[in-house]
Amino acid sequence: MARMAATRTVRAPATDAAHTGTSTLNALTSVATAIAILGVALLPLLTPLVLHPLLDASTSAAWLQLSPSLVHDLSDRTVNELVFGPGSFAFAGPDGAAFYQASEIAHLRDARTLLILFEGLTAVCLVFAAWSAARRRAWSQIRRGAAGLAIGIVVVGVVGFFAFEPAFELFHEIFFPGGNWAFDPRTSHMVQLYPYDFWQLTAGTLGVIGLVGAAIVWAVARRRAGAPRA
Repeated sequence: MARMAATRTVRAPATDAAHTGTSTLNALTSVATAIAILGVALLPLLTPLVLHPLLDASTSAAWLQLSPSLVHDLSDRTVNELVFGPGSFAFAGPDGAAFYQASEIAHLRDARTLLILFEGLTAVCLVFAAWSAARRRAWSQIRRGAAGLAIGIVVVGVVGFFAFEPAFELFHEIFFPGGNWAFDPRTSHMVQLYPYDFWQLTAGTLGVIGLVGAAIVWAVARRRAGAPRA
């Protein structure tokens, strides 16, 4: 009996550590799933297929007093530099002068850095979630991550619907602490190209894509969680 008690005493810490490690991996899997879905949902917003209608709906052409085709071209050139570089944003506008001011270029460079970091994190989370699914069969945790993201999107969407401007400012204060994000819409080409309405529509579109992605992942994970192990 004494030997058995001693054995239990020795094994208990290892068991607790294993349980803690499993719980941590489960939580990380759920978080990684949510980030991965959101990061993938962001990618369509960087394509002309989605961006051009959003620019038209937010009347960017009227703000810039240019044709929609020119506005689309200016946006495409901006997004190409955001995604593929070099990140100088030093191209000329239709009048031959530099389209963006120095302060706007600084903000766009900060935005590019943030985008690269977030999509890099997305890639890491995708790999980790895939590993969890393949090696640990953590489908229940993946399902929870998708559900948690969907709930978060709905909550943020409701808050944004009633208080988009404060939420927009809070986002910039957190991720652009240097303060170079407030521009005069009368003189800033960046604000005229991407006016306030554009960001409302973009946020809504991201929310819809994110919800669809979360629903698909949740349904797949729910089905896989109930499937027998091979």
